[in-house]
Amino acid sequence: MQKIRFLTKRLITVRWLAVAAAVFGGLYYIWQAFQMAHFRTSFLDEGMYLYKGLLFANGWYQPYQEYGLWTNHMPLAFLIPGFVQKWFGPGLATARYFMILLGILTVFGLWLVVRRWSGYWWAALAVWVVALNPAEVKLYTLSISQGLVAVMLVWVLVLTLGIKRPLWQIVLGAVLAGVIMMTRLNMAFVLPVLLLYILWQHGWKPALLSALASGIVVLGINALFFPDILHFWASWLPGKLTPFLDIWRMARFPRMHYPPDETKSLHTVVLYFFLTIRLHFIALFGVLVTCLLWPSRKGLRRYGRVKAAIFLIALFGILFAAHLYASFGRNYCVSCILLYVSYFDFIGLILLPLAFRLLQRDLPRWRQALISILVIVMVLGMNFSAYDDVNTDFAKKIMDAIREVYLWKVLQNVTGASALLLFRQIFAQLVGLIILLVVLGIALLIRKRYFNSPGGWRRFVYSVVTILFIFGLVLTPTTALGKGDDFFACGNYDVLESYQEAGSYLRSIVPPGSKVYWDGRIVAIFLYLPGVEVYPPQLNHTHSLFTGGDSDALLRFGYWNDELARKWLGEADYILLEKGHEQDWELQSLSAGNYVQLQSTRKVERCRWQSVIDVYQRVKP
Repeated sequence: MQKIRFLTKRLITVRWLAVAAAVFGGLYYIWQAFQMAHFRTSFLDEGMYLYKGLLFANGWYQPYQEYGLWTNHMPLAFLIPGFVQKWFGPGLATARYFMILLGILTVFGLWLVVRRWSGYWWAALAVWVVALNPAEVKLYTLSISQGLVAVMLVWVLVLTLGIKRPLWQIVLGAVLAGVIMMTRLNMAFVLPVLLLYILWQHGWKPALLSALASGIVVLGINALFFPDILHFWASWLPGKLTPFLDIWRMARFPRMHYPPDETKSLHTVVLYFFLTIRLHFIALFGVLVTCLLWPSRKGLRRYGRVKAAIFLIALFGILFAAHLYASFGRNYCVSCILLYVSYFDFIGLILLPLAFRLLQRDLPRWRQALISILVIVMVLGMNFSAYDDVNTDFAKKIMDAIREVYLWKVLQNVTGASALLLFRQIFAQLVGLIILLVVLGIALLIRKRYFNSPGGWRRFVYSVVTILFIFGLVLTPTTALGKGDDFFACGNYDVLESYQEAGSYLRSIVPPGSKVYWDGRIVAIFLYLPGVEVYPPQLNHTHSLFTGGDSDALLRFGYWNDELARKWLGEADYILLEKGHEQDWELQSLSAGNYVQLQSTRKVERCRWQSVIDVYQRVKP
């Protein structure tokens, strides 16, 4: 045992070995990212960021202009990917490869800030935690704002999080925080929390200069799009507090609800809450562990480290609460919390190593009881969210064997659930109980071997938390955690190749300058159709669709209704309808009017039958 401890200490001091481990972790991340780029489907948000951004970059439209594109986010969310498309060529491949580059910068920034506070081995571990998590790699590889904001935020921390940071780096970090705000408004809390930390850690002068520099960035970008950007601010700010923005607000009209399966209920809230913890387990667990093991005042001696830890806890807590409210409190998009946490969840990978020296190991009984309850709830909750990942064929085989068991029949009658659903839920919870028992057993062995003293129980729960952390690290790349619920997966079909193929076919029959009526959600296909004129409100599909209302008023704000849809259908040169999204009245109008159906595309995403695009051409009399 002494030889093992001696060798372990020697290995820990070998810096190049830790650097090599981090490099291999980075290479594994890159390999994973290329896999995600090619074999993950696109969806509405990704297509809108890219195609709207390209239209802005090419000067076809301006952000927030009236009778233009609905600019439902801050301008940089569209302009950055848009100019990348303009400079390097439009297409999903360009967009996703650019995101891989940003992902590498994110991982490198994470390594830098963890190494500064906690050393090379902790930094290598942080790199591997990201690289092993398919959910994290996926969201940083798809061309959506998560990866764009994450790279900015991690470099804000690289520049500002420290005891003696150069003034120019502190100011630059604040400027970058202002850029984050002008990319996604939901991350606006980063800037004020950062300025308070700079004031607390670095003093008045850096705080004032940082506030001035970041204010210039925020006001300057707003000035570039003034006054049209007031449409955006009017939609966010409460009307009672900002009546002077009423002229920029749209009158209320009945809106078509979408999507129908996102209605908030206690079941969906609990499901997606624990699914979020499951897919981002190590990062979120790192924050939870730090808070639960936070020391008493007597243990707080390293003031610079304490300030940094408190700043990270406050920043994470505010962002997490805000995005929980956005997902669960507003009945807007319950499942969106799965995406939202990727903006900032890596804070947990910085916080735990940074605060590790401070954490309290010897815990009083009340804290041990609280932590035990939270651990049990968390494990069982995550397994509740995992029932849908239980293999269907496996479940059916087991059900066939127990179909006639009396207790099984009673459970079905009491719950009213289908046999398949009930078995998958029960099986998932049994797995959770087994994991808890295994963790408890290992912790008891450790307690008996190393803490076999009257006060040894005070470290028992700490051992449980540590073992659970190790379990989570091992299970992260599996379906149990980070690989679960991958609704973007497309099997072994190369999505980039199939988009290129479908785009080439459409480009061969739809010439530049054609007016195109569109009804579908795979907006990225228009990256391959240069020069066509799409009716702007249709890009957001039913998210911007209203029933009735003043057509001109809706169009002014980038929305549409049934009246506008019928008008556009009658004047478009080509009609593109994605399978499963076409309306009955559209098909009836096409069959009754002067239209000829051309050959449809092959499946744009070959793992989804709905991704076929039907093509119609209007025959001019």
